[in-house]
Parts: sequence; C-alpha cells; structure tokens
Amino acid sequence: MTVCRTSLATVSVLAATLLAAPARAAEPDAAKIFAKTCALCHGPEGQPNETFAKMGVRSFKDPEWQKATADAQLEKSIREGKKGTLMASFEKQFTPEEIKALVAHVRKLGAPAAAK
Repeated sequence: MTVCRTSLATVSVLAATLLAAPARAAEPDAAKIFAKTCALCHGPEGQPNETFAKMGVRSFKDPEWQKATADAQLEKSIREGKKGTLMASFEKQFTPEEIKALVAHVRKLGAPAAAK
C-alpha cells in the first residue's frame, strides 16, 4: 500500500507541475510562412524567377548578400518593408517570433547544398 501511495503522490506532484507550467507557444513554421507569403516573389527556394529578379527582388541564394546582410537588417526589412521596392511591411501580419524564424529560414535557403 505504501508503494501505491508514493506512486500516487509522485504522479499528483508531476501533474500539478505540468498544469502550473506556463504554456509554451509552438515554434513558428517558417517554411510554411515563407511558402505562403514570400515565395511568390522570392521563389520557393529563395531564387526569384527572371521577371521578379529584373524588378530587383532579392535572391537569398546570393552568398555575397548573405554574408553582407545582418540578421537585424533582414528583420527590419521584413517588419518595415522597403520603400520604392515590391517589399511590403509584414509587421502587422507576423509576430516578432515569426519574423526571427523567417530570418533563420532565409539563412537556410542561402546555405550551400551540403549544409542544409
């Protein structure tokens, strides 16, 4: 009977701990967000088609751009957009966490094939 009470007490404490723990939001699905929102202009793999490229749409496959562009700069472009370009502001559509996830996704798109 002691073993049963001990096990029951342990289970009760564990359940109370789990219920009291703050709910953790799921990680944003950056690939899904990119596919739905960004791929039209930037291409599904981060390389815009010829028409969009001629209009100045950024290729995320460009290693020089990847190296020269800080994450903070990329976050700002997503958040605020870029005047005079097709890049719109997404501050009202995405949470700060989603924007950070998109930045990480853009970095993956620019990674060499072996690094993916």
